Amino acid sequence: MSASRSCRHLTLLGLGLIFWPATAAHSAIVLTVKQDGSDVVVIGKGSANTNDLAPKISADDYTNVLTDTQIYAGPDAFTGVTTPPVDVNLWGGLTGPILFGNDPNIFEIPSFGFGDLFGIVADNGLGQSLLVLPSGYVSGGSLNGTSRFSGFTLANLGLNPGVFSWTWGTNSNADSLELRIEPVPAPAPVPAPLPLAGGAMAWSLAKRMRRASRGQRLHASLITSKTQH
Repeated sequence: MSASRSCRHLTLLGLGLIFWPATAAHSAIVLTVKQDGSDVVVIGKGSANTNDLAPKISADDYTNVLTDTQIYAGPDAFTGVTTPPVDVNLWGGLTGPILFGNDPNIFEIPSFGFGDLFGIVADNGLGQSLLVLPSGYVSGGSLNGTSRFSGFTLANLGLNPGVFSWTWGTNSNADSLELRIEPVPAPAPVPAPLPLAGGAMAWSLAKRMRRASRGQRLHASLITSKTQH
């Protein structure tokens, strides 16, 4: 193989390595959970390749609830209550953790939400993880949704910062869902109160003025002493 052909092969290989990760992960679903003032929000975005998932199970009038094993973005749907009914499909064949919370007693319904209802059931009671997608979802379609829990903290909901991932499929059908629980931002440092800062400046100025006055008096006494002699 000539040097020029070898160089071209290496160039193409390099470009493939650069762009392959972005291409492979372009359709992943990401659920971001973060503290927003006095609320906790779940923001979901992305899309899913369902071609290699197990046959879907229909679930009508599905409940949007946060526990230590399930979390969703989207409308505040709840079976048996006067919220609009939301139908979803549950897909099997995922690999990933069966737990992401630290409080098995948590069972919270969002205060409100909007967009598509989708998310993850980390454990369906049989040690299996299920991907939850809107009813009639077409593989590769865009997903966007937000759930808001008013008056809660991450600790209230039994959520510790971290990243949890579920994967499925192979080759061109490989895909994933990632749950990102963001740490609470550290509080900003409190600046010194202005009165204290102003007082320090005034004290420093007064000391300088006293030194200057003392120096002037000393200078005047020396002149008077020389004149008398």
